[in-house]
Amino acid sequence: MTGRTLNPIVDLGRRRFVHVAGTLGLLGLIEIPFSRMAVAKDEYVDSIAALKQGVAAETAAHRRYVKFGQHAQHEGYKGLAYLYTALATSELIHAQNYTRVLATLGELIGEPVAAPIPVGTAKENLIYAAERELNSIEKTYPDLLQAVEAESHADAIAIVQYSWASHKQHLDIIENIRRWSPSFFESVARKIDEKTDRYFVCQICGSTVTEIPEDACPVCKEPPSKYRLIPHDRFF
Repeated sequence: MTGRTLNPIVDLGRRRFVHVAGTLGLLGLIEIPFSRMAVAKDEYVDSIAALKQGVAAETAAHRRYVKFGQHAQHEGYKGLAYLYTALATSELIHAQNYTRVLATLGELIGEPVAAPIPVGTAKENLIYAAERELNSIEKTYPDLLQAVEAESHADAIAIVQYSWASHKQHLDIIENIRRWSPSFFESVARKIDEKTDRYFVCQICGSTVTEIPEDACPVCKEPPSKYRLIPHDRFF
């Protein structure tokens, strides 16, 4: 690990993901009367529950990719380690987005309890990562979106859509590797080490790409300047 920094979001990932610090900082910028927050909490009970579920899911995904990245680096799979670092950065942004919206609803939450992370071989980790991404796409985010759409909370809807779209990008990247993994893992993994794409992550929505779009982020529609390159030597 080097002393270089990417931005404050990634720096949080280098230490540990601290929800309370982030939300308190946000509340310093967004002044919301207590009475207004109380009313909002009553109006968005299901959305709050869904957002909390989102924080837990994204934080777990962040930790999982950090762990997988460390394992891949230790085993000498530098390309996989770099991929996991990019995905971990994206997941951290998602988790912070959920936390910020919860803060506007008067919900200050602590760091979710860390569940054990199963770590296998590099091949097993890659297959498991793809399975988790697929489950998020087919189950987790459709359920979360249904909950927040029912209460029409615009910000909550937006960040769930950001997460859903970003996870589809994650799965596409992983599947390009995993489809050859069952029989040809070593050759595929080594090829990744020899020719690894650069990864860029949008700091607004977590969109993960290998080339910065010319016009706007395909997920949140923010300017291309919102993307940051994930350095090859940055490992959590």
